[in-house]
Amino acid sequence: MEEKPHIQIPRVRLGSQGLEVSRLGFGCGGLSGILNAPLSHDAGCSVIKEAFQRGITFFDTADVYGKNHDNEIMVGKALKQLGREKIQLATKFGITKAEKGQVGVKGTPEYVRQCCEASLKYLDVDYIDLYFQHRVDTSVPIEETMEELKKLVEEGKIKYIGLSEPSVDTIRRAHAVHPITALEMEYSLWTRDIEDEIVPLCRELGIGIVAYSPLGLGFLAGKAVVESLPSESVLAIHPRFMGENLEKNKLLYARLANLAAKHACTPPQLALAWLLHQGDDIIPIPGTTKVKNLYNNIGSLGVKLTQEDLKEISDAVPLNEVGGERDLAMLSKYNWKDANTPSNGLLRMEEKPHIQIPRVRLGSQGLEVSRLGFGCGGLSGMLNAPLSHDAGCSVIKEAFQRGITFFDTADIYGDNHDNEIMVGKALKQLGREKIQLATKFGITKLEEGQFGVKGTPEYVRQCCEASLKYLDVDYIDLYYQHRVDTSVPIEETMEELKKLVEEGKIKYIGLSEPSVDTIRRAHAIHPITALQMEYSLWTRDIEDDIVPLCRELGIGIVAYSPLGHGFFAGKAIVESLPSESFLAIHPRFMGENLEKNKLLYARLANLAAKHACTPPQLALAWLLHQGDDIIPIPGTTKVKNLDNNIGSLAVKLTQEDLKDIDDAVPVNEVGGERDLAILSKYNWKNANTPSKHNFGSGKKRNGHWSLLPSIYMRIFFIEAPVPVLSRMEEEIQIPRVKLGSQGLEVSRLGYGCAGLSYNSPHSNEVGCSVIKEVLNRGITFFDTSDLYGNNHDNEIMVGKVLKQLPREKVQVATKFGIIRLEDGKYGVKGTPDYVRGCCEASLKRLDINYIDLYYQHRVDLSVPIEDTIGELKKLVEEGKIKYIGLSEASVDTIRRAHAIHPITALQMEYSLWTREIEDEIIPLCRELGIGLVAYSPLGRGFFGGKAVVESLPTGTTNITNLDNNIGSLAVKLTQEDLKEICDAMPISEVAGERNTAALSKYAWEVANTPSK
Repeated sequence: MEEKPHIQIPRVRLGSQGLEVSRLGFGCGGLSGILNAPLSHDAGCSVIKEAFQRGITFFDTADVYGKNHDNEIMVGKALKQLGREKIQLATKFGITKAEKGQVGVKGTPEYVRQCCEASLKYLDVDYIDLYFQHRVDTSVPIEETMEELKKLVEEGKIKYIGLSEPSVDTIRRAHAVHPITALEMEYSLWTRDIEDEIVPLCRELGIGIVAYSPLGLGFLAGKAVVESLPSESVLAIHPRFMGENLEKNKLLYARLANLAAKHACTPPQLALAWLLHQGDDIIPIPGTTKVKNLYNNIGSLGVKLTQEDLKEISDAVPLNEVGGERDLAMLSKYNWKDANTPSNGLLRMEEKPHIQIPRVRLGSQGLEVSRLGFGCGGLSGMLNAPLSHDAGCSVIKEAFQRGITFFDTADIYGDNHDNEIMVGKALKQLGREKIQLATKFGITKLEEGQFGVKGTPEYVRQCCEASLKYLDVDYIDLYYQHRVDTSVPIEETMEELKKLVEEGKIKYIGLSEPSVDTIRRAHAIHPITALQMEYSLWTRDIEDDIVPLCRELGIGIVAYSPLGHGFFAGKAIVESLPSESFLAIHPRFMGENLEKNKLLYARLANLAAKHACTPPQLALAWLLHQGDDIIPIPGTTKVKNLDNNIGSLAVKLTQEDLKDIDDAVPVNEVGGERDLAILSKYNWKNANTPSKHNFGSGKKRNGHWSLLPSIYMRIFFIEAPVPVLSRMEEEIQIPRVKLGSQGLEVSRLGYGCAGLSYNSPHSNEVGCSVIKEVLNRGITFFDTSDLYGNNHDNEIMVGKVLKQLPREKVQVATKFGIIRLEDGKYGVKGTPDYVRGCCEASLKRLDINYIDLYYQHRVDLSVPIEDTIGELKKLVEEGKIKYIGLSEASVDTIRRAHAIHPITALQMEYSLWTREIEDEIIPLCRELGIGLVAYSPLGRGFFGGKAVVESLPTGTTNITNLDNNIGSLAVKLTQEDLKEICDAMPISEVAGERNTAALSKYAWEVANTPSK
């Protein structure tokens, strides 16, 4: 086959559940004769293989395509020749063939399962990546269909769930049962009805869109215009391909063809390019039976359009000029506008106006909860008389039936764990797997109504075991420290919680009322999923420090007392305070404070009337509008209040509305402290814990000016040299961050180990001591290479120290690919067999079972990058490496590599005097979700004073001051500061090339590899 111009097809996320697909998919239905005569299985498989060889990995079929599952059988045969694990396979169920060419739709649970088993059989696979309901059965509650699909996910028969042509209401209800990964919807230049409602809803919920018929059933590729319609084609009876409609539409095609000529592409390429430019969350799946059309379709990825171009194309094909309905008559009643399903009595009550409670991510660790939670504490008598267990369970069940799945309790609520026992009983009636359960430990009851706080490791474990027992569950979804024990280093508490995660007793860790410093230190031990903080209209003190920090670290916020202990629901105003309520002694509910606060309530009530809602609905709506990362957990003992709270989700507020509400309840006019006196000393502002390490009391080092070269002098105030292992007076917490988008988490500062093997190399004992000291400071990301030192000395040294450290706490990166030649020269090698040989050798020298991040040290220009990455991908699948990286790779090489397997990080030289990656490499990495690891960040030591305040040793580098480096994390810079520093070090004034001559030919600018 003659060589075709090669376009790399990038990989993208489809939806927010983790499925990754090629940017262009392939619709296989036409291979079995939807629009043309069917192909033989050999011919069809040949087209599929050609698509795969061009970089398409996402293939779509359905049980209704062809006779007797013919299309699924054909696709299954093709998979056998391609490799199952390389393909993302979508199929569909739900359309049934009836007599006389009519179709029906079926979505009962037993039919769902029956269809899935059949598709697995005909496709001859163990699992389906994405399983769509082909059309919605409007006689079956969508919840019933989804529950069965959810079971198939849990059984591993399908990985992700999709819907095709569902209504807005159906999408929301389905997504509340189990996250929907993608919708398959008709979307093209002449069918754009999903843009107003469906597309915005999908973006709100994190659902991808698979665009079927992206070329308008082939019309925009010239079908019925430059090609005649085959007699057997279903298009012969399609409204848009008949009579006057067809003639009208031919005019639109002519306009499109004129624009395509302007863009030096074909009409179908322009039509697909227009669709691709609607967003990365939209994946077209054009199909074809001809390889030339396949090349044409892929060519659309090379067409670049501006916003003006997109408008011009849209204007050329105005929807009001398209002739004919989009659907065949037999399918028109099943399109998305009519695809509502009946209510499911288990999930919603007919007599209540139903509001769908969406599901959202809480934090960045994977926990998904209902948008509104339920605080259970009040059921055991915090604000009112306690309910019986039967009555309390009834309220919890009612909340669940309305769509709330996130329930909050604590070991302190009620007498003798009463609240946990009650919640545990309710769980037995609801189904454990459907609930996200949070409980808390750490507040202890003392004599005379006083409280204490305890967070020792043994107490953490003791409390967890007790809560598991009283709740009668195997695991807790989210386990909070209720208040911070200021006598115990937070690291000790967190280490025990981390062990409980590793043992499966808890899934996620939370804190309640921690300080900023405590949050950072805790998060450095194990990711914090959520903070539980008081947050409401009259308690907003977390907005300046806590909320920004949580958003920086990816921590969710669970807002307790979101109605101000019931005040904004009318407590003490339209309701009297029960005598047993602790609010009788709360500062904001007493005397003059209460009278002041009643004025605020009156203002809120006036605004609520304006918005046609109740005061508590407006107060909760205000909180919900502060961000999707904030989950209120109002509690109640009354079902009418439950309905009221849920109604807040329907209150829509503009920025002006939010300002009006803020102004109506100004924080400086709130009367009284927020806390009871007995708890005030435990709030977040006072919740610092002692340091885990004894940092000594050395004197702070003073700076001094030196006589420096001109550029260096502009920038640096040099501190006096200190020993590498000296301690800082104040500890700086090193936060943890995601490196790339594949899940690798590392310390915010890494440590390059190479210097330990150069400059009068350190003995292994001394080198290990340095690495251990680095880890003690909070750095967990260590970088080495098979090239560093003599006879791989550096890897051996790092391996020895790993034996003295917990392996799971360290992220190890090493590299392969540079080989030493004679006369001090270097070569580069990246053949598959060499990749594997190097990996096996590095594992042996490091004496570990896996490498966290494995880089190609330099790109082998003689080997297609696809070959190298293909072998690295196998090493990932075998568990020998976890993540793949490249060093000094070109833009083209990065894209091609990333199309084979996601690249987690690039290691690139980046510092004040080496910034050439800023124009191309950094934007590309941010586009693809690739992290950057900056080597030589101090310009090979120059900015640490090398050759300026230090003489050059007979080697290459030396260890820069550890304390100094870590201190950089505390330096805060504004945009003006950054500009000033850049201006002080203009690249045009840097003298000399960045690379040694031996390595310059391997720099990223020239690191292209031959085509595969």
